[in-house]
Amino acid sequence: MPRIRDLYIPGTTKISIEYVYDVHPAYKTYIGRWNFLSDSYIGGYDYYRGKHLEPFYFESTGDYEKRLRMNALDNHVKSIVGIYNSFLYRRPIYRDWGSVKDDPSLKAFLQDADLDGRSYEAFLRDLSAYVMVYGHTWVIVDKPNVVTNTRAEELAQEIRPYVSIFTPENVLDWEYDRETNGLYTLTYLKVREEIVGTTQYIREYTPEEIKVYKVEEDAPNEANIVSVIPNELGKIPAVCVYAERSNIRGVGISAVGDIADIQRSIYEEHSEIIELTKLTNHPSLVKTAGTEASAGAGAIIQIPDDITDATKPYLLQPNGQNISSLLESMRHKIESVDRAAALGGIRSVESRRLSGIGLQTEFQLLSAKLSSFAANMELAEEQIMRCWCMYQDTTWNGEIAYPRSFSIQDKANDIAMLKLAKESNPTNPVLLKEIDKRMLEIIVDDPEEFKELYVESPLSEDDEDDMEHPVTNEANREAHIREMIMEGYTDQEILEKHPEISQEEIVRTKANLLNDPNG
Repeated sequence: MPRIRDLYIPGTTKISIEYVYDVHPAYKTYIGRWNFLSDSYIGGYDYYRGKHLEPFYFESTGDYEKRLRMNALDNHVKSIVGIYNSFLYRRPIYRDWGSVKDDPSLKAFLQDADLDGRSYEAFLRDLSAYVMVYGHTWVIVDKPNVVTNTRAEELAQEIRPYVSIFTPENVLDWEYDRETNGLYTLTYLKVREEIVGTTQYIREYTPEEIKVYKVEEDAPNEANIVSVIPNELGKIPAVCVYAERSNIRGVGISAVGDIADIQRSIYEEHSEIIELTKLTNHPSLVKTAGTEASAGAGAIIQIPDDITDATKPYLLQPNGQNISSLLESMRHKIESVDRAAALGGIRSVESRRLSGIGLQTEFQLLSAKLSSFAANMELAEEQIMRCWCMYQDTTWNGEIAYPRSFSIQDKANDIAMLKLAKESNPTNPVLLKEIDKRMLEIIVDDPEEFKELYVESPLSEDDEDDMEHPVTNEANREAHIREMIMEGYTDQEILEKHPEISQEEIVRTKANLLNDPNG
């Protein structure tokens, strides 16, 4: 079945609104989810307007709006995205700009990447946050369509490529075609570029041309074609940046989607607590129509003389014990958020009962998450720079390298463990020296500062021969070989000190060490 956009007739100056607003099938499926993820990250007034609170049965519109106004969002999504981003960009990123490093436009681009005062580094930080929230975000590289006669004239007018972020709810349609070599190429893209008052501008990209449509509120049935620009690049200068790929090309998997769902559940329970508190503190008075009553301290209730026990006024006050259950449920859900984000050892405000292995495993999971984000951002940067270089009539031959290992430590726990090891008074000077070195590495974050403070002192001959090397026998040979391997002796050094030991025995001992869980 043909899509609406396949029915476009070239040369027209007006186009039907159905053509302009025709969207990708996946857009129809996920738009509600994307709006929810956006509200969950932004929070505040956007979350209030999103009406993410479930209404009660038979609840009036006014009561529902009041509940929305009184409820506050504990924004875990924004907190977790901020933590991820801080770790991702804490260490320097290696960037070799290759042949464009001397291009005068590059310096201006790095200082103002989007022509809105945002530096390239700040642009990437914002991009990575959006990618984590939505699962994917689009970046379009563009260049002002201004004709200049010389390169110097172009530089003088600051005509250079720039980048723009388009979140998924503003990317209406896209299409990838597979080439004969198996490579998927973006062949169609339509984005909602700008909204000015009641007027919308929709931009449509194809490898041949770029069209801009203007949709006005007072002309709801058709749109004007504002401009048609030949696409001199021959390809669409857009990059889809993923947090994690899904089985639909052009749609990613959010890094905080499950956390946003738990956050909404906590939001619901917080509203329940507010309602229970109000009902407990302000009980309802049940009375007959003929009974006169006023509220407040010292209020007087006037009842008819002929009232019976069955019609006497009474207070209807719910039990407030359910509040404790709701608070406990919220605490468990916050722990679920920390587990899902692998941030239990970082976000917890109190000491959690986690073993050293438990903390280490959690930090490894977090490091794996960050490593995956880093790989995707690295790929995105290289794709962005390829598009940038195409506008400059050159080919990208540089290199971008993000850190792949994110060493996240519980410093207080590590220092305490090293302190205990030192206080056990080990006799081996090599071990003492290594403990001091590890403690300094933990205390000093800056590698350059560590190099200045740590002075490598060679061991004396007495220190090197501190381990006794008696002639071994079959009963103690493997144990002594283990000691020497753990002390860092090479195979050659072991053979020199113990002629009675063979190379095969050393290899066998190393294999036993690898298979020994206590080795």
